[in-house]
Amino acid sequence: MFDFMAQHSDVISVIVNIILTIVWIVYLNLFFISHRRQKSPMILIRRGAGTGPEARLFISNMGAEPIYVSALIADCYSGDKVTTAYITQNDHISAEELSTPDAATNEGPLGSGDYLDAGSFDSLMKRIERHSDQPLKADEVERVTITVVASTGYSALISAASSTYTILQCGQTRIFHPEHVSTIQHTGRRARRRIRRRLEQQIESELEMATPVNGQSKSEAA
Repeated sequence: MFDFMAQHSDVISVIVNIILTIVWIVYLNLFFISHRRQKSPMILIRRGAGTGPEARLFISNMGAEPIYVSALIADCYSGDKVTTAYITQNDHISAEELSTPDAATNEGPLGSGDYLDAGSFDSLMKRIERHSDQPLKADEVERVTITVVASTGYSALISAASSTYTILQCGQTRIFHPEHVSTIQHTGRRARRRIRRRLEQQIESELEMATPVNGQSKSEAA
């Protein structure tokens, strides 16, 4: 056996080097996957403190890195009708009613393990009525999907998460019932591109509404 190994030492050395290379590649790949998983944002969206209009919408950052919440998007479903509203700002509340200056918006940084109270479902529905891209009454909405868009210091890419609630009428009260146990994470490349495209379209829409027409912006003219 030793004679065989001595005669074929070059071949054996090449085989051993190939095996070691494969082992290192697998190890580095596992390390890279583990590192990315630790750095990946994990946004949780939960209903709390009730089930009706008074219930609160909590946004939690369960990732290892801080995030910056940049947008809240509501997609509302009523029969075959779908409307969208960007509800990041609490502009349905007057300045006198705000408890603190930062209560005027849901935008801002969120540390690892921290959470944000985005407001009651009643206030969310008021903001949806105010900012929907089509005429909409809150009591017509049958389902609503809330999408939270955020970015991290680790990556220039945006990430997002969403949770959908079915709205049930129980007597005089409306119940906001979550359709899924877990928050849906939109971390894939295609999903990120889709979210980014929606944000860019919203910016273009805001710019168009602010462009003066006969001395007035389109929003003022409306």
